[in-house]
Amino acid sequence: MASPILDLTKAPIKSWVYAKTNIGGWFFDAVLQATHTSTLTITQHPVQSGSSITDYAYMQPRTLSLTIGMSDVAKSFIPGQFSGGKSRSVQAYQVLLQLQQMRIPVQVYTRLGLYQNMLIETLTVQDDNTTTHGLRCTVDMSEVLVATVQTVKISSKPSVTSSANKGKQQAKQVPQSILETLSQLLNGKAS
Repeated sequence: MASPILDLTKAPIKSWVYAKTNIGGWFFDAVLQATHTSTLTITQHPVQSGSSITDYAYMQPRTLSLTIGMSDVAKSFIPGQFSGGKSRSVQAYQVLLQLQQMRIPVQVYTRLGLYQNMLIETLTVQDDNTTTHGLRCTVDMSEVLVATVQTVKISSKPSVTSSANKGKQQAKQVPQSILETLSQLLNGKAS
C-alpha cells in the first residue's frame, strides 16, 4: 500500500480540503458523529485560611473523536481514494491504521474548525453482520502541542562566561598552627 500521507495542495484534494470533513486529506463516505473537546486547566493552590487561589491557567491539547462510515458500494468522493484493496471499507481502515502507526501528525478539518498536528490515539471498530459490506469506525485523535526552542551558547564551560570578572587572585599563607593541627589529624595523633 502506498503512503497514507497526502499532498493537500494538489487537485482534486486542494479544492475540498477546507470545505468537507477529512483526516489528512482522506474523505470518508459519512461522518456520523463528531465530538470536539477543548479543556482549560485552572491551577489551584490551597492557602492557610480561606479558599484556594488561582495564579495560572493553561490549555490542554484539544481532542477530537470522529465516527466515520464507509460503504463498499459507494464511489469515493476523491477518485482513486480507498482503491486497490480487498474492499473500500477494509482499505479505509487500513489507511487509518497506517496513519496511526506512522505517528505523523495530520491536519483534520471539520465543520467546526481546523485542527493541526493531530495524532490518532485510538481506532475503535465493531465488526458485525451490519458491517459486512461497510465500516463504522470511531477515530479518537489528540493534538500535539509544538514549541519553538532556541539554544544560545554562552560559554564552552557552563560556569564561566567570557565577560566574567574573576578578580585578583593571590595565594595566602596558612598559619603554622593550622598546618600542625592538620598534620596531627592525618597521622592520628590528635588529642
